[in-house]
Amino acid sequence: MGETGIDDEAIDRERFEQLRIAAVERLNLFATPGEERFDRITRIARELFAVPVAEINLLDATRQFTKSPQPKDAEPFSPRSQSFCDITIQRPEILVVPDATKDDRFSWRDTVTGERHIRFYAGRPLSLGDDHRVGTLCLVDTAPREFSADQERLLEELGDWVERELQDSADLDRAAEVQQQLLPQAQPGLPAFEVAGVCLPARTVAGDFYSWHGSEGGIELTLADVMGKGTAGAILAATVRAAFQSQTGFDVVEAIEHVNAQLANDLGQTGSFATLFHARIDTASGRIRFADAGHGLSVVVHPDGGYERLDATGLPIGIVQDGLWTAAETTLAPGDRLITFTDGLLDLYDGTLDSLDDITAIVAGSESPAAAAETISALVAGSGGGDDDVTAVIVFRRS
Repeated sequence: MGETGIDDEAIDRERFEQLRIAAVERLNLFATPGEERFDRITRIARELFAVPVAEINLLDATRQFTKSPQPKDAEPFSPRSQSFCDITIQRPEILVVPDATKDDRFSWRDTVTGERHIRFYAGRPLSLGDDHRVGTLCLVDTAPREFSADQERLLEELGDWVERELQDSADLDRAAEVQQQLLPQAQPGLPAFEVAGVCLPARTVAGDFYSWHGSEGGIELTLADVMGKGTAGAILAATVRAAFQSQTGFDVVEAIEHVNAQLANDLGQTGSFATLFHARIDTASGRIRFADAGHGLSVVVHPDGGYERLDATGLPIGIVQDGLWTAAETTLAPGDRLITFTDGLLDLYDGTLDSLDDITAIVAGSESPAAAAETISALVAGSGGGDDDVTAVIVFRRS
């Protein structure tokens, strides 16, 4: 006991459990569908050890979630209080139970006395490099059996494999967090104009990006869609984003030409390209000067609900070394709204430009750019997510 009469060891256990649960939550794998990268490991484990069951389980405060293999006709959740893995995560070593009926820790549990009829169990705790044991790789049999030292070493190696996959998930989640933090959030400091954006990856990270900032006399705005998804697309999107940030103050066509000249070889070597919309809005007059590199998905929406699709010619960047882009102009009058978006938003409808009526109706019916962005986010969530990133930027001119 400590001086206060409180069990210090119990406090340490509680603190450790809180950190452990936080690590499980950071993985963002709890209550997610099955994945081949984990299923491959449990298939191999069943074959190597000749057991009927090999599982990867994650444990939160009260539940055990079977990440692999996902049961076809049953819930992947079970009470943590009845699981063997609850005991396994309490220590860093592999836990082997040759016969659960002869072990007082397990003989009374439903998983032993009930229909699962577990007798043999071997569990390897899974950590994320910080000793926060998030779950287990375990082997189960309905008959008692022994487990040799060589088998323990093999289970340890398979556990290392699972931990590498878990670490990849944690790293991707951190990359997604950083990517979202790099998107602009603050208004450009111009009272008559409001701006909001949304970038929703189809996977953990996006190959789309948007950027805006206030400049002398106006707002510079870029939205791009890099061919490719996931980590590769995100790396290229970050490269394109950085290149455009170095072009602040250039005319819109010059900026695209400079970025293309800088990145054409890199994009070509990776077999990729980027479509994009790049604009400068003069906030005194509302004049928009813009260039389009194979994008074609930018619209001015008028207060009466009518809209004008912005059109300018130019290939995506990365297609050829010396591309040709032209600038065009329009005016954002008081009450007008601009939306530029990636084709993932079209895919939530019928995938064609016929969907512009639906998309512009969202913009026309929203009280603010942020409200329009929230509606788009809800639309993506309601669809269960598509196969493509969904990104949009909305600008309102109030007066």
